[in-house]
Amino acid sequence: MIRLLLLMSAGAVAASEPASFDGEYFAGRGDVEYLELLDISGRMFAPDVEFQNLPMLYTPAWNGFVEGPTWGAWWIQNSYGPTYCALPFWDEPYTTFIQNSHDLWFNQMGDGQRKGARDWVAPDGCLCDAASPGWIYYKQGDGRVDIHDWGMEFTAAGVVMQAELLLIGREKAAIAKYLPLLERCANFIESRRDPKNNLFLAGPAGNLLAPSYAGYKKPDGTYDKAYLAGLSITYIAGLDRLIELQKMAGHADKVALYSERRELARQGLPALTTEEGYFVKYIDPDGTKHGVYGAEKHGYFEAVCNHDAICFRVTDEAHSMKIYDKIAAIPGLRPYDLIITNYPALDDMYEKQESIWKFGHWVNGGHWSTCEARMIMAYYRLGKYEDARRSMKKMLDYARRFRMDNPLIDFGNDVYQPHVPINCVYDNWGVPAAMIRGLFEYLYTADGLRIVPHIPPGITELHQRMPIRFGDKRLLLSTYGSGAVTAVRINGRAWSSFDEKSLTLRDADTPVSARIEIALGGAQFPDRALSQSFAERSTPESVDLSGLADEIRGNFLPVRIGASSTGGNAFVGEFRRARIHNKALTAAKIASLAADEAAAPSVDAGLVGDWTFDQLDAGSVANRAAGDLPARVVGEVQIVDTNRGKAAQMAGKGFLEIADDRRLTLDDAFTLEAVICPGELPDGGTRILDKCTVGAADGWTFDTFPRNGLRLITPSGVVSHDAQLKAGEWAHVAATFQSGGELTLYLNGDRIASAPAQPRPTAQLQRIRKFHDALHAAGMDRCYEARHAALVLDCAATVVQRRQMLAEGKLKPLPEPPRQLAADRSYAETVLKLGQGLQNVLNAYEQSDDAHKRRVFELWTTAE
Repeated sequence: MIRLLLLMSAGAVAASEPASFDGEYFAGRGDVEYLELLDISGRMFAPDVEFQNLPMLYTPAWNGFVEGPTWGAWWIQNSYGPTYCALPFWDEPYTTFIQNSHDLWFNQMGDGQRKGARDWVAPDGCLCDAASPGWIYYKQGDGRVDIHDWGMEFTAAGVVMQAELLLIGREKAAIAKYLPLLERCANFIESRRDPKNNLFLAGPAGNLLAPSYAGYKKPDGTYDKAYLAGLSITYIAGLDRLIELQKMAGHADKVALYSERRELARQGLPALTTEEGYFVKYIDPDGTKHGVYGAEKHGYFEAVCNHDAICFRVTDEAHSMKIYDKIAAIPGLRPYDLIITNYPALDDMYEKQESIWKFGHWVNGGHWSTCEARMIMAYYRLGKYEDARRSMKKMLDYARRFRMDNPLIDFGNDVYQPHVPINCVYDNWGVPAAMIRGLFEYLYTADGLRIVPHIPPGITELHQRMPIRFGDKRLLLSTYGSGAVTAVRINGRAWSSFDEKSLTLRDADTPVSARIEIALGGAQFPDRALSQSFAERSTPESVDLSGLADEIRGNFLPVRIGASSTGGNAFVGEFRRARIHNKALTAAKIASLAADEAAAPSVDAGLVGDWTFDQLDAGSVANRAAGDLPARVVGEVQIVDTNRGKAAQMAGKGFLEIADDRRLTLDDAFTLEAVICPGELPDGGTRILDKCTVGAADGWTFDTFPRNGLRLITPSGVVSHDAQLKAGEWAHVAATFQSGGELTLYLNGDRIASAPAQPRPTAQLQRIRKFHDALHAAGMDRCYEARHAALVLDCAATVVQRRQMLAEGKLKPLPEPPRQLAADRSYAETVLKLGQGLQNVLNAYEQSDDAHKRRVFELWTTAE
């Protein structure tokens, strides 16, 4: 927990001394509130008892970050701000996690042949809206997708993030691997440059915050390409970094090529600039401008391309200030201290302003924290520190309520998903990340690193305890005073490479561990020497894991037949029967039930619920297994005649619900059965039987995923299979779970897939502890695997500490018990997901020829 200290002198407060702050990640003197906001920002990136934190956004599915528990993929637009701002202070295992997430885009990028979602074949070099393993959306996936252009500005933003990651890491092998991919992306974007004006053409939803952009509406009412300002700006930012990578790779010819392209792109910017100095959103081929504030038609201000131009230094200081001045002159852009996408409402979308398209709700005037991150970077660059303070304080209001949701509706004043007990979405981490990166900006080049201090004048002394990454070097920064840079020393020795605005580090001259002190406004360095070592979080020696498994088991949710806990992923087709058993039936028994639908389960089958959809009685279907637990209709469900008899027909607009009951928690074993006739199922699949919080593993989910496959999710693991359920054909589907045994899927009585049930958390964590200690003893404690293991143990210790603090009244619980349960469970789930992901990675090393991986696997094996 943070500590506020008042400097004392002989037992009395020295009147001339400013207040002091001593936190875990930041310390200093002066503006204590601002220092505390910075420290909380740091805390949100490590296990923390009070605040939702970055490890909660880990998924073992690809050993990386995920958009959120309710968003099971990795988006470019959503991750743009958080990733860009956090990269300088991320180290292992986060750097491995983020690269694995990026690889979902780059490993499946368009090549002119690969088929993505909807069987789209994207041009070579095209990235995507979002991706997950084996699935990629090359166009923006909401709205009138059939008219959407390829992900043009998505691709440009992907180049920025991956190039920035490479520039910071400075690993030759990684640069050699990804540089050809980045070149293909750049070539794809370059194909849209119009040589007549050096602007870039993009069709509907080709922008970053798609699908707010409809492109050029032709006289016949159809839509085509227009000149999109954001594409020029984001492409220039990508080229800036691509050129530096080409320099590092020694490719002089390509440095010249991409420098020429960048210059041409810059030559197009004046045409996109208004007389007041800000950028329009786009220009139609006939010359019509969209986004000239106050104009009779299309008279809105587009925030995204404008704050990005400042953030990524596409505009110089004078031009940037003109843009900011216009933003500040329009109060409607920040009604609740957070930037919205545009003001006033868009009048040029291809949809009417209703439902999600209404003003202030989504991409038309809603708030996105990925954008807020880039806005905060602009604030810091221009010295607008109070704007950044207000932004972080507003975000803290959501953080303290475990409502880290995105987008934010009502112009940034409410969450998008109020129906779930807590929210946790990656976009939100853009705000604390920008609070940290904005302090020193960190401009990485082929030659080195330029550090540009932007320290709020109220802070007269600052110590950043989060090491900054510069290749294999780690930097700690401190400042004294306020104003222009007047002196610099590194590890106590004077450093001459600075001017009044910045200091420059060269690879060859910078120590591996560098304590950088910066004097501002003529301030003197203190006589005391600062440590050059980094204060890292210690790995707990032992953790009381009792009760950890119980924290993720159970919920207050009803069972839903044909929908998720939020009412989404609604089933399409007919349901003839559904049954729930509290035992894992044998394969022979399941085959028998599949062969004869009318057969009654044996008395030892543990039957809890049996619903045949023959008729509705007062809007419910009776439970044949007992006198209670009826299935109540919610929404539109019809009882219809089929070739198999009566059945419940669902068209994605309704489901059946059984009230929560302890008999339905099914902790140790179960069998789920259904007789279904699916219709045409969506890519995201549909629920069959569900008692699980969306995005979590706090119960059980049996669904068709992806599309017509089958999947079972439990706290003890996941099993899935490409079952290829056929539309219009009846199928008996079943799933079983046995603690300490297996998760198994069945189709028409045949066993089609299985996976081992994962061990209880205690046993898994004890092995991870032994493994971590073995790596430390072998001198390998800085490798990715050791840092991943340390994070698992740190998260486990945080669960225990949080539990104790709640019991002692040192943490205030959330007001509603279901929300508090969900919050507590999210901590325990994070431990399990991180542990499972590490185990998956290490088990995959068994067949590796890599010497490091073989040695790590050997240590993992001996830790059993």
